[in-house]
Amino acid sequence: MLRDLHLLTGLLPGLLLASVLSTTFIASEPPACAAQKQGKKVNSQDKASASRSSRADAQVIRHPLDPLTKNELEDCVALFKNEGKLGKNISLVSLTALEPSKEVVLDWKEGDPIARNAIAVLYSIDKNETYELVVNVSEKKIVSETLKKGVQPMQLEEDTPVGIELLKANETWMKGLARRGIKNMDNVHMEMFVVGNPVNIKNPDGDRLIRAYPYYRVVGANSFGEPIEGLSALVNLTKNTVAVNDSRDIVPLAGNSSNYFDEKNIGPLRTPCKPLTPVQPDGPSFTIDGHQIKWQKWRFRYELDSREGLVLHCIGYEDEGKVRPILHRAAISEVSVPYGAPGLDWVWRSPIDEGEYGLGRLTTTLRPGHEVPVNATTFDAPYADSVGAVKMKPGALAIWEQDGGILWEHHDDDAMRTSTRRSRQLVIGHMFTLGNYDYFTNWIFNQDGSINVKVTLNGDVLAQGVSEKMCEVCAQEPDAEGKIIPRGVERYGTLLAPNIVGINHQHFFCFRLDFDVDGRKNNLYELNVRPLSESRGYLQQNTFTLERTLFRKEEEAARDLNEVQSRCWKVVNPNSRRYLGHLPGYVLEPQANAYPYSHPDSYNRKRAGFLSHHFWSTQYKPEEMFAAGDYPVSSAGGLGLPQWINDDSIDNEDLVVWYTVGITHTPRVEDWPVMPSATMGFKIAPESFFKRNPALDIPEAQTPQTHSPVKKPTSSRRTEAGMR
Repeated sequence: MLRDLHLLTGLLPGLLLASVLSTTFIASEPPACAAQKQGKKVNSQDKASASRSSRADAQVIRHPLDPLTKNELEDCVALFKNEGKLGKNISLVSLTALEPSKEVVLDWKEGDPIARNAIAVLYSIDKNETYELVVNVSEKKIVSETLKKGVQPMQLEEDTPVGIELLKANETWMKGLARRGIKNMDNVHMEMFVVGNPVNIKNPDGDRLIRAYPYYRVVGANSFGEPIEGLSALVNLTKNTVAVNDSRDIVPLAGNSSNYFDEKNIGPLRTPCKPLTPVQPDGPSFTIDGHQIKWQKWRFRYELDSREGLVLHCIGYEDEGKVRPILHRAAISEVSVPYGAPGLDWVWRSPIDEGEYGLGRLTTTLRPGHEVPVNATTFDAPYADSVGAVKMKPGALAIWEQDGGILWEHHDDDAMRTSTRRSRQLVIGHMFTLGNYDYFTNWIFNQDGSINVKVTLNGDVLAQGVSEKMCEVCAQEPDAEGKIIPRGVERYGTLLAPNIVGINHQHFFCFRLDFDVDGRKNNLYELNVRPLSESRGYLQQNTFTLERTLFRKEEEAARDLNEVQSRCWKVVNPNSRRYLGHLPGYVLEPQANAYPYSHPDSYNRKRAGFLSHHFWSTQYKPEEMFAAGDYPVSSAGGLGLPQWINDDSIDNEDLVVWYTVGITHTPRVEDWPVMPSATMGFKIAPESFFKRNPALDIPEAQTPQTHSPVKKPTSSRRTEAGMR
């Protein structure tokens, strides 16, 4: 997966999102966390529509978890400049609100004072030093400044243009292009990877390094269709040096047939479908109060963080007139995308995307009718770039309602009745572009108290240039066992077009889920289904049971998937009220997933140690946020989850769940030149949390008057039932 913070089409580089949305709504109730803490009675009838207020309301601080406002961003930047902390050769890497402790958030009541603090990361280019600054925003003063020795921050806005200028001035690089018939760097798209501690590079001084890879393209065309294979460079941004790797063999360019921006390359377009437009004549059913969303008994807060992207806080569900807490905080903790080809230019291609580039910084604008439905509400967000200029990012987040199919249904033959409820879903989404891939994360709230988490993968397959124009693997004969082990250029990928191989790779997203089911003290169980039919008579050979295993320590809870046993994990509150004696809780239900194929000693697996297990659980510690460590750019491995896991108790403790979902992508011809979307995700569902189906109280939908009712044959369902 390639990265370019400078040349991405339609992307403002160096985003330092503060997450204050320019679209705000009128307050109607106290914030969710306070209501959950106090067991506050709430009104189950949400307002029919969300009323838009003035843009000036975006500056109002309503809750301790509110992110920095545009004014606060500007105040912090001015403070840094006045104190000589930001200026020439000193870049602003990130600037976000410093999240208060759980105790402060849960104890806060409407009307209480709100302390405002921020944390910033700055990088001195001349000194090659990284600093963390804590700011008292209310008093406009720097509280602390810490030098973070031996670390490198995320890629900076200026890294790519500085690297390009160094390449242009390098004779060996320009000769390498000339050998391939390329005279003008203006027709070369440069992708820059930040470099951590790769096995094949000596970097004793801890210099700031980036890897440079060229693609040939006409300006305005697809940037990733014509790799200039065999030419790369290691750029030292600290010492302003370039080390070029130029292969002896020349691989021909693939040509511009991959440019799907040009309709001539696509050919005649099909007849479009007739319009299908969601219509909500009375407006949406959700309301927004500052950064709190209320919809169909759900309550939660949201923000857009420069590193994590979309973050949800204080997720709770109204039950019997009270909001019951479920999750205190939920977000993506880290992303790893390892590629499966060998060689100098490929063995270390395994970006740690969140910690190296920032998901919020690379936010893609969401447009109704394109990335999101036409009935979506989009929000702008302020950000400060690396020189401290505060701007607005349009369409940074979106929220909408959608039809979710049948929620529950049954036809009763004897009663001669059919009872059906259609599902309405609330979706909040964020998209970010990481070079050739665009990721769309959706949190989907359901009326039955469950949450679906979905990641959609879009974009261009990472291509390797080759000389071959026809598939050689399909011409291979199977061995004695019927197997075909690919040889040649398709050993590690698939020929997608003449001179183009899509390399096998994987995508892994690690989610940090701070559960607070009915309160902070929780337990964790693993659930496994197993048969009970061993050595039993024929009347018991069909039996199986759900086995529950309680984990008491962190080291016990490092677990992997087991599809054979339908393995899942349940977080319960042993101290909460029990209906029928059951432990109330929420279950994390895996969906399709992947296992990492990189060797445990590989560059990728060392730096992304969280891939060693799909599931982890730790005792809550506020400093443990990022699964691959705070500064993975300079990590040699071992940071994050593998470093934290020990014999700490998770028995009736405030615990955090870490779950990694993945997908293995062995490219298909149909993935070229732009791939159809692929999805991965998981579900969080109640188990013994409610006393019955929580969606039982949903009114039956009115039959649309535009359609004539169709009579069902009375015998058909009975006949089918009889056959069953």
